[in-house]
Amino acid sequence: MEMRIVHDSSIVYEFLKNKTRYNYVYQFNNLSQKEWQNVICFGLFDDSELKEIAMLNTNCGIPVLLAASFENQKNSIELIKRIKQFLPAKFYTHINREVLDEVFSQNNISELEEYMNMGLSDYNPIESKGVVRLGFKELNDIKELISVSYPGAWLDDELVKLNENFGVYDDGKLISFAGIHAYSEEYEVAAVAHVTTHPDYRKRGYGVKVVDALSNSLKNKIKFIGLNVKVDNFPAINCYKKLGFKEYGKFVACEVENNI
Repeated sequence: MEMRIVHDSSIVYEFLKNKTRYNYVYQFNNLSQKEWQNVICFGLFDDSELKEIAMLNTNCGIPVLLAASFENQKNSIELIKRIKQFLPAKFYTHINREVLDEVFSQNNISELEEYMNMGLSDYNPIESKGVVRLGFKELNDIKELISVSYPGAWLDDELVKLNENFGVYDDGKLISFAGIHAYSEEYEVAAVAHVTTHPDYRKRGYGVKVVDALSNSLKNKIKFIGLNVKVDNFPAINCYKKLGFKEYGKFVACEVENNI
């Protein structure tokens, strides 16, 4: 087998098109012209056949390696071993636990969390009274809430401009929010993200309401609506299931110090 940089996004699409799209929402999003220019895509080839991919997003504060595989761990391990020397000194990654353990030293891994992909495969709407659509003019409100209730979250201002953001206000203060982390009508994918409620207002059902309003808006334009959730966040998982999200593949997310 041979590792090559894949410059043609159509080759990657052919590799991904028959896979469970809820497991690869971010990879499909990266195929869009706007995102592809910021991606280095590594491919593992058997002659001319693409067997595995890993995408390095370079337009984030810290580079992000999308390397989780949900089919062939052997190929994934082989690819990550081959590209390790080309990866940044520090990066964030979505990856399989087995691959992480095989390729990287545990001493170089931090902030490790296990996540699950969920996909809206059987939408079950609820009553979302009081939820409003938010746009770029509400950006400061969104950032203020996230700074309190979801510190460290990476908010893409350009995605906020798409107006696929929903929230709940109380006495002029934004207290609950849901937005998106990826969006491509061309590849029919979107990722729900930044679902958060102010600590003083939790356990009142606001989170499920804002996700419902967002899902209801997205479903008119997007076929595959996905999200990532920590595997031990059972309240959130149960809320998502109420709306019709189902469980798919698991992966770990962490920061890696790449001491080659």
